[in-house]
Amino acid sequence: MAYVIFEPCVDVMDTACVDVCPVDCIHTSEGEKQLYIDPDVCIDCAACEPACPVEAISIESDVPAEWASYIEINRKFFETFVKPETEDSGDEAGKTKQGKQQGIPEEFVQIPEIPDTRLRAPFNLLAMLGQPILGAFSAKFKTQLEEMAGNPRVFSAAVSTGINSLINITLYPLILFFIGFRGQAVDLFSSRGNLMIFLGIVIAITEGIYRFKGEFSSTEEQPRYGAAFYGWIMSLVATPLLIGARSALVTTPPTQRTTVPGAVDVDGVIYADDIKERYRRYGMINQVSEMADYYRIEIEFPRWVPNSAAKQTFDLPDRMPHYDYEVCLSSPCPIDTTPASETTVQVQTRLPVNPKTGQMEDPRFENVVGRTSSFPNGFTSIFPIEGQPEDFHTDYRNRVLEIIVPKTGTYDQLELEPPVHYAKLKG
Repeated sequence: MAYVIFEPCVDVMDTACVDVCPVDCIHTSEGEKQLYIDPDVCIDCAACEPACPVEAISIESDVPAEWASYIEINRKFFETFVKPETEDSGDEAGKTKQGKQQGIPEEFVQIPEIPDTRLRAPFNLLAMLGQPILGAFSAKFKTQLEEMAGNPRVFSAAVSTGINSLINITLYPLILFFIGFRGQAVDLFSSRGNLMIFLGIVIAITEGIYRFKGEFSSTEEQPRYGAAFYGWIMSLVATPLLIGARSALVTTPPTQRTTVPGAVDVDGVIYADDIKERYRRYGMINQVSEMADYYRIEIEFPRWVPNSAAKQTFDLPDRMPHYDYEVCLSSPCPIDTTPASETTVQVQTRLPVNPKTGQMEDPRFENVVGRTSSFPNGFTSIFPIEGQPEDFHTDYRNRVLEIIVPKTGTYDQLELEPPVHYAKLKG
């Protein structure tokens, strides 16, 4: 009875469980919103359950009733998931392996993030109590203060702006009301007084809508909460003072980084790496489609060189070179042997090598390939399919390798029309 990952993991995908799994049975693929546990590999050690920060893992018999459907979802994921395999041969010491055994990259290095700082006492209390006034300041001031607070309960740009906007709905009518009767006796029920109150409310509401315009824009990822008209002048002085006094206002914890997948650590410098491109370097972005009488296997090859310090040091190009690849078919069976019901298609890739020298065609890559798990020298992918094909057909274009494997017989017997290359049609 295996462990199952259910609903709280969706859109979270914290990889703490992957780090502690002793058998590498937790996987996912491009486009998925959660992690999955392979029931055929899981050994029920329970190491992943306490590691999950959102309590999304439980043994199958203890899965809550409202999430029982995830048992079947978890099982079905592995009906089509293909785990890249490591070349199981006696590699000499220092020789680069061609593949990767784990479905998710094993390297989880540190990348920078906004320091999780906290305002020192009593500044944290002053920021919390002063939100109605601080909300009138500029978006830059509030963003800086929010980052320094590190906790929305201490200070939030959105909350402070909202409170200040509500206060202005009362403040502006009062100010205009007394301006309207300047030098005259105040009459609470006169038409002039009512007009001033009405104008104050309209101005406050209009200003509030303008300050929250980022919330209504679908193109703005991080809304900016603007200042009240009287807050702009104060912000001109307060913003540089706040930035300059940062070291005195906040206390920085010793740990400012966190571990996440899809990062590259080279020569002590931290860089973020495109997770999809990283998966391509392990052959993990692939698709197997079953047709009436054949299978189509598509594998995406790497496109871009990881943006790291090594790229600059060794003057690496932006584009990855085209990989050399070899496709092997486990069938047909020898004569007088009972045919197996399942055939294996194995794809092995590596960076191109000069056959005369034995070195890579681009010697610059010798310095980086295989030195970090984020940059392997190719990959090996294995695809089990049903049937006894005699051959296959490959077509490589646009960094995608397409393999057509008939269920029985030869590729020519399928009489498939070759793919149309529109560039050729255009001359």
